[in-house]
Amino acid sequence: MLSETIKRCLGPVAVAGQLLWPVVSTAEPANAGSDTDATSSGGLEEVVVTATRRTERLQDVPISVSAFSQEKLDEQGIRSIDDLTRLAPGVAFSRNGVGSSANYNDEGSDINIRGIDSTGGASTVGIYIDDTPIQSRKIGFGTLNAFPVLFDLDHVEVLRGPQGTLFGAGSEGGTVRFISPEPGLQKDSGYLRSELSTTRNGDPSEEFSAAFGGPIIDDTLGYRVSASFRHDGGYVDRVDYQTLNVVEPRSNWQQSVSLRAAVKWTPTDTLSVTPSIYYQELHLNDTAAYWASLSNAGAAEFLNGNAQTNPSTDPFYLAAIKAEWNLGFAQLNSNTAFYSRNQHSVSDYTQFDRALYWILGYLPGYLPNPGDRGSSYFTDTQNNFYQEVRLSSPDVASAFNWTGGVFFAHLNENSTENIYDPSLNGEIETFQTSEGEPATGICSPTDTGCLTQGHIYFQPYYKVLDSETALFGEASYKITDTFKATVGVRVSHQTTTGKSEYGGAFSGVAAPEISDQSSTQTPVTPKAVLSYQPDRNNLYYLSAAKGFRIGGTNVDIGPICPTDAVNIGLPLGADGNRHNPTNYGSDSLWSYELGGKNTILDHRLQIDSSLFLIDWKNIQQNVYLPDCGLQFVANLGEARSEGGDINVLYRPLDDMLIDLTAAYTFAKYTKFSCAGVLTYTDGFCNNAAGTSPASPIVSKGDRLPGAPWSFLAAFEYSFNEIAWQRKPYVRVDYQYTTALHALTPTNNAADNGDPTLPSLPITRDLQLRAGLRWNGIDVSVFGQNLTNDHPILFESRDIAVPAETLYFERSTRPRTFGLTGTYRF
Repeated sequence: MLSETIKRCLGPVAVAGQLLWPVVSTAEPANAGSDTDATSSGGLEEVVVTATRRTERLQDVPISVSAFSQEKLDEQGIRSIDDLTRLAPGVAFSRNGVGSSANYNDEGSDINIRGIDSTGGASTVGIYIDDTPIQSRKIGFGTLNAFPVLFDLDHVEVLRGPQGTLFGAGSEGGTVRFISPEPGLQKDSGYLRSELSTTRNGDPSEEFSAAFGGPIIDDTLGYRVSASFRHDGGYVDRVDYQTLNVVEPRSNWQQSVSLRAAVKWTPTDTLSVTPSIYYQELHLNDTAAYWASLSNAGAAEFLNGNAQTNPSTDPFYLAAIKAEWNLGFAQLNSNTAFYSRNQHSVSDYTQFDRALYWILGYLPGYLPNPGDRGSSYFTDTQNNFYQEVRLSSPDVASAFNWTGGVFFAHLNENSTENIYDPSLNGEIETFQTSEGEPATGICSPTDTGCLTQGHIYFQPYYKVLDSETALFGEASYKITDTFKATVGVRVSHQTTTGKSEYGGAFSGVAAPEISDQSSTQTPVTPKAVLSYQPDRNNLYYLSAAKGFRIGGTNVDIGPICPTDAVNIGLPLGADGNRHNPTNYGSDSLWSYELGGKNTILDHRLQIDSSLFLIDWKNIQQNVYLPDCGLQFVANLGEARSEGGDINVLYRPLDDMLIDLTAAYTFAKYTKFSCAGVLTYTDGFCNNAAGTSPASPIVSKGDRLPGAPWSFLAAFEYSFNEIAWQRKPYVRVDYQYTTALHALTPTNNAADNGDPTLPSLPITRDLQLRAGLRWNGIDVSVFGQNLTNDHPILFESRDIAVPAETLYFERSTRPRTFGLTGTYRF
């Protein structure tokens, strides 16, 4: 039965549906992603995507998909994944690298589609470069997702809902695909982009990027090469928190470099082979998080009182060989890829170390003295091999179409961590409590074996090996000229092994602890779709699909979190200390979707809409322990997400385009969840004997993070040509999200959360761009965040006790003005 939430979403969709009637379109398919240019008749250009692993018109695909060409990304000033996800309805993205739960690294992020959000375990969203997934698994504090820079792309596809049949377990909530342009075999092409901007109270930003391609041997051998460089100036000053003297002005600058080369060889009319290599390096000098007590967000004055910077360097390369072979009876596609990444960073733990030892009674306060330095060194390496071979029917227009294949992946991810804080030795010896070693069993800070030269934590490896072999297939059959049924299934054999070694005063154990856990599962993820397409311009569909994530392993938090361990009822071990689970299980969901894609008014008005309901069970989620700043992954019961979205694209005049989007997501936990083997009864979590009452780690009704409503409105108008065929234009983009007032497990005191932390705020972003276009050249001036809004997007503190008042916050980039130039030929 549809809930009241779904009924509320039906309103706008029902109104839109009354406007629709069959209209036969004469437009021919255009290049992928070119959804904002006028056709020769002045209507909307059609879009071609590969969301079903074959080339089809977007309006023929019974999936909720958003596609963005490189031209559209440039028109709207989209330069990063942060910007991109604001354009796609039902997609939420945040930078959560503010507090200790996310390593203080600005590269830390959280992406969710339709409320399917998890900061623990394997990713809920698949991140693909062409046919290769690059998302990482969350194994501790130092593992973060990487995203490609948004330059020289054919288009980007955002697939909403589980894609477990054709894209596997990494796409439980959806998939984001970055599609590269093909090497040219018949004509030369090029793409140049340069940008210069200035930010209020910040340093300038600049970009210089170029791409070229064309035939080496006509129709036989072609190439495509690209290179990009971008520097984003900082706007947060790092200061001495006691004197407020600036130590490093605008320290949160970052820069990225990317290189790509691809060659396409077609020895015959039926065979092509395309080897390619992509390299990217992202360097962040410092975090954009600021100290709330020192800053004035309303005046765009952001001050960071950290003792040190938080630098991060993230290089990776992706080497792939794609083969396409027309066998006559079928099209064969093969993708062989190797992905290698070596992300490394240094986090300033000066404040965190002192807050932790202060709450344990070893220090008189949590703020550092002059000269104190605590550093945590992280690495995250990935060496992943992929092989996929699939066959598909050659004629997409036939009554029966099918795709089938085999997929193999061997993923090797390893995270290391070492914490050094030499000044703690003397301080802790001076301020150690009279009782000596605390009753929790943490190793004594005066023991040189624990604090040798300030080395208070060591983790030489935390390695997870994932292996997957899968068979998948999808078939569609036209029952009549207008009705089509699609069924698909993926059967995988997945094995995960987790190995780790760790120790030191920070973990409460002086000697190395070794963990070795493994699990094997054979998930089956089916899919079924029934679609009705009365004509070329109208499509309606109803679908059901399953998503899946395999489980993993945890590092023991040790005895350093005594209060929280008791509060949530972690079990006692043989050593007398409480321990978190050594592993966590898989989770899965079922998604149900009703959607429509309609084009009317002589191809000038396009309305895409969908309603969804998702049931998610045994959810892998981080459990953050605020009294010590540590975390582990556990299975947190069940959740339901429901909502809908609608996108209206309208070209009332040949030179005018209106783009309106609205999305609603209501995602909440539907039952209480307890740690370990405890069960929830009468308001508490209890063991089998009904004793040891503890707090739940999730309460029924808790919301998953994400704005309930999001809106986007865009308007573009091109004026009549002026001298020398130059065509002026102006564009306005406005994005708005509503606040999340409900509690989440993070700030619900009943869940051992920190009630002083806010939920998500209202966000607004007004952008304006005006320029000239002629002969492939586009020169424009732009303004971003013109209202200069600074909502608190994320807030945290090291230790959640009343006396600790050091809050870290992150907001949006202040008002920015700039100049962009692009050239395409």
